[in-house]
Amino acid sequence: MLENLHDKELVTLVRQNNAAAFEEVYNRYWEELFKLANYMLRDGTASADLIQDIFSWFWEKRQTLEVEHLRAYLKAAVKFKIANYIRSGKIRESFFEEVSLNHPINAPVNTDELVEIKELKAIIQKAINELPEKCRQIFLLKREQGLNNFQIAEQLGLSVKTVENQITIALKRIRSAVDPYLICLLLTPFSIQS
Repeated sequence: MLENLHDKELVTLVRQNNAAAFEEVYNRYWEELFKLANYMLRDGTASADLIQDIFSWFWEKRQTLEVEHLRAYLKAAVKFKIANYIRSGKIRESFFEEVSLNHPINAPVNTDELVEIKELKAIIQKAINELPEKCRQIFLLKREQGLNNFQIAEQLGLSVKTVENQITIALKRIRSAVDPYLICLLLTPFSIQS
């Protein structure tokens, strides 16, 4: 019966502590929101956690919610949470590696996505080029030649700790160069297709 209700009616019921209505909202939107989060993060576990956080918050704040358009509200919440997740530095290292490769893991299917990936690659490459020489050298040895920290330290006559620190510096600088671009992407509307 609840599956036939409009979103606005479900929100009204949720505000009245109706757990079954909340479950219907959850079932109706979980997969769509997960796909949206996973599209940006490319990390299923982090995406699922993020969506769970949103639904937990939604239930906790149910009595004070002012929601006109539930789908848009939930998608905006996902984008906001992703932006915070990226800003917090929790985004996994391999996200930046995947984007910087010639062929991203999930190849885009339309021209807009190809342009976005190209722009993002250019931003990442510019950030790499602007790294201090030794930092850039260490980063490229790790990413392009696949050397581990010990091998890099041995090859360059450095301590493993110095290599680790330089890689951390490189990733932070790349992340801070990419963040504004990703935030802009997150704020632009897009749809995820099944």
